[in-house]
Amino acid sequence: MRNILNKSAFIFLLILIITMNVGTALISMEYIHYLEFSKIIFIFGIIAFNFYIFYKVYHNDKLHLKDIFIIILLILGIISYFFAYDKSIALNGTMGRYEGLRTLFSYYSFFLVASTIDKKHQQQLMYVLIGFGILQILIGTIQFLQIKNIFGYDRSNNFSATYRFASGTFGNPNFYSTFILLLFMYIWSMLINSQNHKILYLILFLIFGYGLFIGNTLGCILTSIIVLIISGLTKINKTNYKKVGIIIGCILIIITALFLGLKHVNNSNINDIFRKNIEEIASIFEDGLNDSSGNYRIYIWKESLKTVPKYYKTGIGIDNFSSINNGTYLCSPKECFDKAHNEYLQMLLTEGVTALIVYLIFIGYVIYNYIKKKEKNAHNTGLIYGINAYLIQAFVNISVIQVAPILYILMGFITSKPKGAKE
Repeated sequence: MRNILNKSAFIFLLILIITMNVGTALISMEYIHYLEFSKIIFIFGIIAFNFYIFYKVYHNDKLHLKDIFIIILLILGIISYFFAYDKSIALNGTMGRYEGLRTLFSYYSFFLVASTIDKKHQQQLMYVLIGFGILQILIGTIQFLQIKNIFGYDRSNNFSATYRFASGTFGNPNFYSTFILLLFMYIWSMLINSQNHKILYLILFLIFGYGLFIGNTLGCILTSIIVLIISGLTKINKTNYKKVGIIIGCILIIITALFLGLKHVNNSNINDIFRKNIEEIASIFEDGLNDSSGNYRIYIWKESLKTVPKYYKTGIGIDNFSSINNGTYLCSPKECFDKAHNEYLQMLLTEGVTALIVYLIFIGYVIYNYIKKKEKNAHNTGLIYGINAYLIQAFVNISVIQVAPILYILMGFITSKPKGAKE
């Protein structure tokens, strides 16, 4: 029965991952809307929650810290719902986002189910995600190069034909880049820490590095550089310089050749990527942060922080940020915002300071689970690289229903325990 439960959890998460990727494709083709997608995610959440309850009862398993964290987060979410500015939005999520209490419940349930999966099935699911990542990069390349005709098929009227950068089926380069970043960091760990399939992981590293590049999301690109440097330096301290030097040297040579080749591609977007990102970084160093930095993120953060004294107890309500300005959107000189574009600030303002503190402690618990693992293999290290990269880019990005479930699944993998192991 134990083996059946493990395989059932694996099959469930496999179907969930496939459904999510098919769902984003259907949304991009306008066959379904985000509301239907969120309802599907919620159905999976209910199944996951009931599966986990059965799993706990069957094993006569006591409550562990991960269970307590999830229970507290759910209770705080329910409290926030009852005090919400708009209870309907707090339950279902704001239009186009649909990340309300039902969705958060689903995320937490996916985390719990993922925490029951063994290493073998975890790796198989990561390979599936990498396969979908390659598919997203292929679609992103078509968008990035603005290809109008594919084997006689005219896509000039396609929704993404006028996109300047890759978004895959996620509808936004930021969301696409966050998904690619999670997998890019996992592949990087497999490349530098695994003893097998070095050539394969090097090829995948370059493919996903390119995929991240064409997404043109500065937050994700800078995050990847930070994690690559820190993890690379750590690895040099633990192994021989020659081995690591050869790997890094090969990567730099291939990346240089790739960029030189891209410069000769007849596509203005490549120059736009270099110019836009370099100019933005240079302006920060020269003039410091100002209201317009990060597409007016600094302005939104400053203005939304003024509302903390009013909403710090229970928040304005899950996903109710669009009402933070006395019931209306908070707008910069450029656009209006329905999210804080900082996941931690978003949680503080919509769910309250207690929810944010519990969430941060929960993250610390997940990271601690990795630190105390006796077996810090390439797989486990790749998971923590991906999680840390997500947590860094979350300072300038938003949580979305297309990507967040993957984060919670990866965190569940980290907290999984071998048979008979103690919490």
